[in-house]
Amino acid sequence: MDFAARPLLRAALLLALVLLLALALAALGNALTRAGVARQGMREWQAWSDGASPWQWRLRGPGDVIAARAFGAASVHADDDALAVHYRGGSWQIGLRLARPAALTDAPVLLLSLRQSAALPVAVVVRRTLHARACTAAAGLLPARAGTLRIDLATLPWRCAGRPAPMPAQAAMLRLQSSGPDGARIVLVSAMLLPAQALSPQTPQTWAHWRAQSPPRAGVPVVWLPDTYSPYLLAQRDALWQRDPAAIALPVGAPARAGAARCVLPWDWIAIAACALLMLGLLRWPPHAPRLRALGEAVLALLPVLLIAFGVGDSQRPDARSGALILLALGFALLLSVRRTPLLAPWHWLAPWRQWALPMLPVLAAGLLWLAQPAATPAIGGLLRYLPWAALQQYLLLVIVARRLDYALAWRPLAVLLAALLFALAHTPNTPLMLLAFAAGLLWTGWFLRRGALLPVIVAHALGATLLLGIASNAGWLRSLAIGGRYLGWGG
Repeated sequence: MDFAARPLLRAALLLALVLLLALALAALGNALTRAGVARQGMREWQAWSDGASPWQWRLRGPGDVIAARAFGAASVHADDDALAVHYRGGSWQIGLRLARPAALTDAPVLLLSLRQSAALPVAVVVRRTLHARACTAAAGLLPARAGTLRIDLATLPWRCAGRPAPMPAQAAMLRLQSSGPDGARIVLVSAMLLPAQALSPQTPQTWAHWRAQSPPRAGVPVVWLPDTYSPYLLAQRDALWQRDPAAIALPVGAPARAGAARCVLPWDWIAIAACALLMLGLLRWPPHAPRLRALGEAVLALLPVLLIAFGVGDSQRPDARSGALILLALGFALLLSVRRTPLLAPWHWLAPWRQWALPMLPVLAAGLLWLAQPAATPAIGGLLRYLPWAALQQYLLLVIVARRLDYALAWRPLAVLLAALLFALAHTPNTPLMLLAFAAGLLWTGWFLRRGALLPVIVAHALGATLLLGIASNAGWLRSLAIGGRYLGWGG
């Protein structure tokens, strides 16, 4: 083969590999989103079959209620895996988190479990939509001791805008309200909405057939969602819930059955412990081959982030498991940073201004997308808040991971490709964000390994993410910038 043709052949092969990896990332994101929706649907099927509903709250501390606080004259804190509310001589409210509107018509019974209580009045506050007026109903007295309080919402004397009204059919906001003397205290363990009578899931039906139906209905609808691009799949599920919040959404071909019982083993914590042991083992007994050691350090540095993205905890919000993984990633990166590894390429913070143009290309692309459709105006405060997060990501990706891959692998384009792939996988299962991260990761990693400057990439990342955040709520193809279990949540 002619020597002059070899660079062209290598470039063609590299381009083909990039395209194949992009297609694989899109397929992976779509498949994981589909699997997450199916898993959620089967759990809801199980809940309805057990005489419960999808709306259940385990109250372990302030993080389990809206804004992590009480509104009004009370304070909240964790108390032995429960939520303690301390009265301050007035009225207060706490909001229960709703991943989607609650179907009060189908589940009109609110069951509160209390570990400590006093005979104080309690009321329920509901908004049918977040912009609607609040409806309030007095629900009687809390029990004078530990126990449960069963509130039949349909029989309460509801008042909306100061006038008597029937119970709202659904709730986009659900709060508990109480008042009492200074120093009073209750401890809430859990809350759940239950059906007044058993409701069985219906025979699954197509999206078109379900839309053609008109209320009333018997049982809980089960609807097949078309198998499509992940943001559109989640948008169709949200539209289904907007019309009928009790409906069970299943992607076409998913198992139409109740979800299997959860294993009693704490697999999430086992995965976290295994990750920590691998890190400890690599630090304590590193392989003698320097390149193999660098490759292992690069992969393990991003492993905690990948575990979060792939659903360890399967949480709609940050929890102790994701917090533990972030601390693992930070601790491992810190230990690698303080160890002297002279074989790695040097790096620095700044670069001449004329060299900033290339890493800013993703910002230009995000700006054009922002101009092409309705979008929120980027806020300086949001940009400043995102800068530390962008700095952490790029330090981990470029300084810790990319330099080690560059040393471990014989061909720099392969190191760039692998670093960009890991960066994209860290945004799983958000398909469009994975593809955007892959493209930006290719550019930023290649530029950093050549120039060695970190700050331009951090600024470009923060600016680009801020612009994308402004269009996410209005762009059908970009649902949100969330990853992991949060990406599957109601409304993104």
